[in-house]
Amino acid sequence: MTDDQQFNLLPINFFQLSLDLQRVDSQSFTSLGKRLAHDKYRLPNFSHLCGESEFAEVFLGWSPEGIATHVLVHETFKRASYPDVTRGDSIELFIDTRDVKTSGFNTRFCHHFFCLPEEVDGYQVGELTHFRTEDAHEWCNKDDLQVKASLHSGSYSITLLIPSHCLVGYDPDNFKRIGFAYRINRTIGPPQHFCAVTQEFQIEQQPSLWSTMQLV
Repeated sequence: MTDDQQFNLLPINFFQLSLDLQRVDSQSFTSLGKRLAHDKYRLPNFSHLCGESEFAEVFLGWSPEGIATHVLVHETFKRASYPDVTRGDSIELFIDTRDVKTSGFNTRFCHHFFCLPEEVDGYQVGELTHFRTEDAHEWCNKDDLQVKASLHSGSYSITLLIPSHCLVGYDPDNFKRIGFAYRINRTIGPPQHFCAVTQEFQIEQQPSLWSTMQLV
């Protein structure tokens, strides 16, 4: 950093977040979004600590079968982009199945998923994880990820189920916590984050900054 560059220290930088994540029955994907849209699965919003405006509600749950999320965006869908999902409306999830806080890079237990409100070039959901060579493994098959998007006037919602076999190291019986972060992008305006801000950090490659979610 040079002398003429500005350094911003946001309130969120003073916290290491640790939250309880509730179990949800993920057997029936058809009604999963409705079941998740409940206060006990709603993640707190830290936009005021990140210097951002809130425009989305995020619900998250876990089960032995995988991780499920339902996101309600209170803005009209404009467009989606792929492969650079940050150039349009999209949701990105960052999950570390072992919640390793001592690593400054993605381990083989880290995952970066995305989902779009509509398909672009045959892609609506998938994995984008960047690994070091020694930790690399194949991305999950996008067809194994279950996604449902609903577009409305002035809003849209996305429900996503990430099966356990798409999460390397996911073992709720023996590891009772995961690392987690999200980034919700929009075509016009800055994104909404959970626990770390893109302008300050490369959150997709810094799992030590992701929040800790206790599987309860």
